[in-house]
Amino acid sequence: MTSRTPEQLRDDLVADIRRWGTFRTAQVEAAFRTVPRHLFLPDVDLETAYGPQVVVTRRAPDGTALSSASQPSLVAAMLEQADVQPGHRVLEIGTATGINAALLAELTGPTGQVTTIEIDEDLAAGARTALTTAGYERVDVIGGDGAAGHPGGAPYDRIVITAGAWDLARGWWNQLAPAGRIVVPLRLHGSGLTRSLPLDAVEPGRLVSRSALVCGFVPLRGTDAHSGHVLTLADGVTLRVDDHDPADETALRAAAASPPHSLWTGLTIHDDEPTAHLDLWLVTVGARFGRLAVDTTICHDSQLTPTRRWAGATIHDGTTIAYITLRPLAPDTDELGVTAHGPHAATLAAHLTDLLHHWRKEGPAEPVITAHAADTPDDQTVAGHRIDRPNSRLTVRWQP
Repeated sequence: MTSRTPEQLRDDLVADIRRWGTFRTAQVEAAFRTVPRHLFLPDVDLETAYGPQVVVTRRAPDGTALSSASQPSLVAAMLEQADVQPGHRVLEIGTATGINAALLAELTGPTGQVTTIEIDEDLAAGARTALTTAGYERVDVIGGDGAAGHPGGAPYDRIVITAGAWDLARGWWNQLAPAGRIVVPLRLHGSGLTRSLPLDAVEPGRLVSRSALVCGFVPLRGTDAHSGHVLTLADGVTLRVDDHDPADETALRAAAASPPHSLWTGLTIHDDEPTAHLDLWLVTVGARFGRLAVDTTICHDSQLTPTRRWAGATIHDGTTIAYITLRPLAPDTDELGVTAHGPHAATLAAHLTDLLHHWRKEGPAEPVITAHAADTPDDQTVAGHRIDRPNSRLTVRWQP
């Protein structure tokens, strides 16, 4: 048990987030200094409540996380993306513990309004109690499906989603103010590849985001819930692919058990380079993309060695896999490598190597993502890699 006070621990957490350069405004930093996180996390000790890590608060019977208090630095980054101002009307989707709703209430101030929706009635009740205890009784907590939004409070200047979304729900489109912004962790590929996007309304039926933040969230539940396609290649080894990818699981299991074909590309990357979106770039150039995960607590001596830097970024041809590896050349410099397994290992390794050289030459840094309403004709959408979902048509373009 710690002898330190919640105020001291809050100051430590703020200092930790500041060290990462996450805070861009004094308002968001002040909100973090004010909200008493421990009142929203009564089942953990003070050190954990104010720690820098995710705190899982509810799990499914299989151990999958259903709800959590997100990593504080990621919460801060998304609040900076949201750019909430005093007096704003804000709709939050995914109340969970209520911590984020309290932070939003600090940012909107007494002249604003925060409405937050939670699909789990028990979580909604717990968050409502915690918000009242912490002095945020003006936050309106609603039990229901976040995909429907809350028309009674619309239009909203900001809509903030705190769970991984597959699509932009029709309710969010309809309830956003004309100059509003949606901040959403949007899954851009069936493998689970997710980016937090600040999507600005630029005209009716069109939203644009010019920046993206790598993130991972508990998936949204409700009518717009979506689960990806997971292939089990061995005990403790999974490959997440797109839902409509006709991958041969039996063939890929055999590939994973075959000897590695490895090479080094001669391409180096530095820690301060903008390389975070390499995995998304691979998706946009048409590669059959997946994310290879190896549980080293089960596979102690696995020959599968994907780098975790891009969450196991992998391409495949249905029978063979090729993934990105790294080796250190200096404390702040690594070389990109490729390892492939399967009957076409040499060919697929060469193909991924060519893609990496093309990526380096092209130098894409940030994606520009445009969301059009689902009924937008092709000739009225912008050019780029197309991602069609039931409620929206997304395009991804690249800026250097």
